Amino acid sequence: MQNYLDKIWNDCLNDLEDIISSVGIDLWIKKIKPINIEDDTLMFIAPNEMVRDTIIRGYTKQIIDTISKNFKLSKFDFVLDSNKEDYIKEHKLLDQNKDSLPRAITNEEIPENPFNPRYTFSNFVIGSTNRVIYAATRAVAENPGSRFNPLFIYGGVGLGKTHLLHAIGNYIWEVTKGQKSIIYVSAEKFANDLIDIFRSGKDKGTIEFRKKYRQADVLMVDDIQHIRGKKSVQEEFFHTFNDLYQAGKQIILASDRPPKELSELEERLTSRFASGLVQDIQKPDFETRMLIISKKIELNGYNFEESIIPKLAERLEKFNIREIEGVLNKLDLYAKLHGHFIVDEEVMGEVLSKSQELDESVGRVVTQEKIIDAICNKFNVKREDLFGKKRNKELVEPRQICIYLMWKNLNKPLSAIAEIFHRDHTTAIHARDKVIDLIKENAEIRKMIEDLEDVIVH
Repeated sequence: MQNYLDKIWNDCLNDLEDIISSVGIDLWIKKIKPINIEDDTLMFIAPNEMVRDTIIRGYTKQIIDTISKNFKLSKFDFVLDSNKEDYIKEHKLLDQNKDSLPRAITNEEIPENPFNPRYTFSNFVIGSTNRVIYAATRAVAENPGSRFNPLFIYGGVGLGKTHLLHAIGNYIWEVTKGQKSIIYVSAEKFANDLIDIFRSGKDKGTIEFRKKYRQADVLMVDDIQHIRGKKSVQEEFFHTFNDLYQAGKQIILASDRPPKELSELEERLTSRFASGLVQDIQKPDFETRMLIISKKIELNGYNFEESIIPKLAERLEKFNIREIEGVLNKLDLYAKLHGHFIVDEEVMGEVLSKSQELDESVGRVVTQEKIIDAICNKFNVKREDLFGKKRNKELVEPRQICIYLMWKNLNKPLSAIAEIFHRDHTTAIHARDKVIDLIKENAEIRKMIEDLEDVIVH
């Protein structure tokens, strides 16, 4: 019965995708699942009242048209997930979410899953800016070592790189019941562990370190850019990479930039990083932000008025996923502290109007022209000199800072920025990294660049 319902409902979904927007399909329609047929009525399970009521208000005609065509039925109704078990017992249905066969009982101890249970493929919101990388990571998880090896993911902070790494780990761990060796480590942790062994001078420690990393079935290294400039660490990682790759083991790397922009990294490493699939993950667009907001509300059990979701998505245009979740947490907390039963437009207005961070982000549009004007005004240089061939110190520093600010604020690859300045890619990489180092080492430079950023975002 259930297989029949699922099969026909898939046909209905195909029809609905032609008449309902992708946002409506992903946000609401795919949240329900058929469970039974009662007389002339198709019964669905709905996760909550908001999904049920939204579908009834906005999509009744479309659903009736499709179930009439595919099921030969003229009505539909809902059972809330909270009442599902009682409904199944009352109608003597098999719960398809439970195993139809008993699990085998074994005394063998299963190791504890080290991955974050909140970071799974099912909890990852798929949109136009991350659809390709989602498909790639899913393919790697299902067949590690056979496709996209190595897999190199890059993008800014808070866009979902770590979520996808944990999702891969969770998937493989669940499928193999913890029997595969999956190592997830930050590049900084890898480097510190190795440096500690070098300092101790113990050969046994070196052997154990190499055994741990070189016998892994899957090695995931986050923030791989942090091994830049560390020659001994790069040497060790090179041999670790080679051993795993030649053994057909899966390697997954995450970074804030693509391999070709990782200066101070040996060419033999960057060429290996780029030998598999290199894929970026971008900031979510409007539709994806709507899906993310709805998903976070659902996962956290928040009570938000449906009508404010698109308004929040528009308001939070400049925010990454992590920052969006922080805003939702703030809204929910404010509502509870002030006796509101639901986060509505009034609550949203009160919280956002009091949040300086959010107010400053609205209407914040950074452009290439704003950056160039700010640099020319600050350093009292002419535009033609900034882009010219002169290399005197009075021009090199503002030129490098301009390249850095464009890279940081315009979401453009360095290769494109290099073309703006009529320079090669390597020169742009050097300029960006030079400024990054200055920011770390020189408080005056750091303050000056912060002041420049205040200018270009207003």
